[in-house]
Amino acid sequence: MRPAGHPYGPLSDVEISRIHAGMLRILSEMGMEIGCRSLLERFAEAGYPVDFGANRVRFPVEAVECFITEAGVYDWSTAIPGVTAAAGVYHGRYHDPVTGHLVPWDEGRLGTYFALARHLPDIGGASMLGCRLSVPPALEPLYERTVCWKHGVREAGSIQRTALCPFILELCHIRAGSLGLPVEEVFRGSVYLTGPLRFGRHEAEQTVYFLERGLEVTIGGSMPTMGATAPVTAAGSVTLNLAERIALSITRWALYGRKELSLGSAIAGMDMRTTIRPYGRPETAIANMMTAQLARFYGASFGGQAGLTDAKLPSTEAGAQKAMTALPTLLCGGSVWIDAGLLSTDEVCSPVQMVLDAELVSALKRFTRELEITAESIGIDTVLAAGPGGQYLDVDHTASRFRDELWEPAIWSRTMLGQWMNSGGLTDVERARETVLRFMESEREERPEPDDAEREWAAVIRRAAADMLQ
Repeated sequence: MRPAGHPYGPLSDVEISRIHAGMLRILSEMGMEIGCRSLLERFAEAGYPVDFGANRVRFPVEAVECFITEAGVYDWSTAIPGVTAAAGVYHGRYHDPVTGHLVPWDEGRLGTYFALARHLPDIGGASMLGCRLSVPPALEPLYERTVCWKHGVREAGSIQRTALCPFILELCHIRAGSLGLPVEEVFRGSVYLTGPLRFGRHEAEQTVYFLERGLEVTIGGSMPTMGATAPVTAAGSVTLNLAERIALSITRWALYGRKELSLGSAIAGMDMRTTIRPYGRPETAIANMMTAQLARFYGASFGGQAGLTDAKLPSTEAGAQKAMTALPTLLCGGSVWIDAGLLSTDEVCSPVQMVLDAELVSALKRFTRELEITAESIGIDTVLAAGPGGQYLDVDHTASRFRDELWEPAIWSRTMLGQWMNSGGLTDVERARETVLRFMESEREERPEPDDAEREWAAVIRRAAADMLQ
């Protein structure tokens, strides 16, 4: 028995049919805009109607349903949802655990943040999008890769400018040579749709550049915002997102030959008073639950955006929002990826929050664990021996199993009030801060001298700067 990953159906069969019909109309009548003629030609060669004047490919109903039938082979009966986490670093500020202030990044803070992510067992590393150090913005994708490689963390693979493609490829060849790996195993590139069903010109051209060199760029969906870039209703935004995800699955098949159906959801409602795109609202979890059920219907894999918050500092708001979006997604069967340490819709990276998130991730993983339901685990003989009102503290059944059966916190409270007061009365946030400060005192990561590969990376970046910063 596993608590997470079982069918949950907020949608009725009639409602699924309506969403399915709406998705088919969007793809067949509106289609997807692609700002690159060579990509449009690939769809035309595959038999899809293409309007080159409007940069539009449309997906006939029969073709979509055929693709779904052939690609939708994900076996939900054996699927085990997963919980993974890494410390994602995005544009924004660093929450200094010493002063509590929000400050700019520097090399030392970045190294400490990465080291803490590697140290926490339930985080498993870090990643960075762009470069948070003071570098020329036009060259950020180059510095993103070299800084991540130096610190042993994962680069997000941003490209941003088509003119950077040759320099990114050169860096990857140098990296591959130093590791003794083929460049396909080193290259990581990502682009995203600029709006629902709109594959922008620059993103499409970057995809083609690497495609022509045998390398695959990850094409990510847009992040529909209810009331802004998508209908304000859950029904409308989920339907539009479904159409986009299926169109992207067809696109990956057309470009890379993999006929796989994968659904995801990164839907959020717009705050109509302030116009922000909040991450920690119930609409995100509801959209994930609906899309997870649709994934079961189509036989597709599913993962939803979750475990994020709008809170500016570690707080009750942060914990509640992260749990509110992560747990329903997990219970519905979607694998959950949590960017540990993130606050304020990606604007703040907090080592204190990272420790708190590690605790949450550890707890969430218990929902994916297989629980044994056998005569031995039920312990009928133990129950009968204990009798009515009996206790189970000193019996073999408890002693042999409690470490496996009962999750133990590292940060959350595990004492009653009196003991808590006598031991200092620290909150979870304060205990997490103490954990970070102890780590900072013990951690003295030394940067090795630059090797030949690093010197070659620097030479590539100098040439890119000369070419692009004139």
